[in-house]
Amino acid sequence: MLPFFMNDDAKYLISSYQSTAADLFTQSIAINAKVRQLSDVVEALSAKVREQEEELTILRSKPDTVKPKVTRTKKAQSDAGSF
Repeated sequence: MLPFFMNDDAKYLISSYQSTAADLFTQSIAINAKVRQLSDVVEALSAKVREQEEELTILRSKPDTVKPKVTRTKKAQSDAGSF
């Protein structure tokens, strides 16, 4: 025969289980949301990397159209007598 009233130990145990289960459930939802957010960030950054790799490939395939830099020769120092 089951008693109609549980002893105090069982009440506290069940209460602890319920609060712990609720806390773990809340933490699980928060972690799941953070994982989804960070997955979106990784996906966006990966797309940006792919885009930049494509641009780099295009730039590497183009012939060099930039003229070489002309170096200037140093002027001879003159005495400070002329303006």
